[in-house]
Amino acid sequence: MKPHPWPRGTRCVVFVSVNFDAEAFDLKSTTEDRLYGRFSYGRYGVRAGLPRLLKMLERRAIATTAFVTASDANRHPDAIRALRDAGHEIASRGADLTHLSALKEKERDALLEARDALARIVGEAPRGFRAPGGELGPRSLALLAELGFAYDSSFHDDDHPYVIAPTPSTRLAEIPTVQSLDDSFVFSARHTHARVMKIWREEFDALYRKNCLVPLTLHLRGDVGSTRAARIAALEELLAYMGSCPGVRFMTGAQLAAMALGSGVPAEGDPFAPHQATLAVTPYRGDLSVKPI
Repeated sequence: MKPHPWPRGTRCVVFVSVNFDAEAFDLKSTTEDRLYGRFSYGRYGVRAGLPRLLKMLERRAIATTAFVTASDANRHPDAIRALRDAGHEIASRGADLTHLSALKEKERDALLEARDALARIVGEAPRGFRAPGGELGPRSLALLAELGFAYDSSFHDDDHPYVIAPTPSTRLAEIPTVQSLDDSFVFSARHTHARVMKIWREEFDALYRKNCLVPLTLHLRGDVGSTRAARIAALEELLAYMGSCPGVRFMTGAQLAAMALGSGVPAEGDPFAPHQATLAVTPYRGDLSVKPI
């Protein structure tokens, strides 16, 4: 089921998002006092990668959605405001990169902390959320709706945005992504930037033919991200190609969510609900990144 048509005159929507993931990622492996040397790829993304990315996006007139943890936002408030001032959407990635399923009773406080940290820095509360590792707890979607979020972008289960009803009285848009269009997967596999762009162009061409969403996920990091000079140059050529195709439109997560929520189609139920009976006797493994069959 496809929840809505694209806007008039649009054949395909490209959703460019950026996982900020600076020191928050490095701190999964080390401590604050060792954020240098081999643990400085996150610093590279902010110091060198972000200015380069912002200039390229300005040249291409593309607005992105940046998913940022509270810990990275508090370290780099000026960088977050630079993204905002350049017209990009700021969305939440949680307090840090701890999986929501591991937070248990602390989950609501962590989501609230993350929302309020971004609100203080940006001037308005984020509308979107992306779960670290794509992992959600059994209450995550309901908590996001309760805290005023309009959409989540953690699932990998459709070619179009759709709507979920975490509770009978709430609605949340889901903007699914795909691993093959996530730079951290292909660059961690040691592909060259030229090969990555070939893979992405083939993915785009196939999705374009089928009028699908093209969710391109970038990282700032200097190791598995897209902000090294050669990678940015190749990425700009790919984005130019996408934009040259008739009917292609670039949209932010907030724009896609507003379109999905305003489409009037029925919402799907909470994906956790079908598993309640099983989970009453089986420990929760923390993976709601795909819908149940």
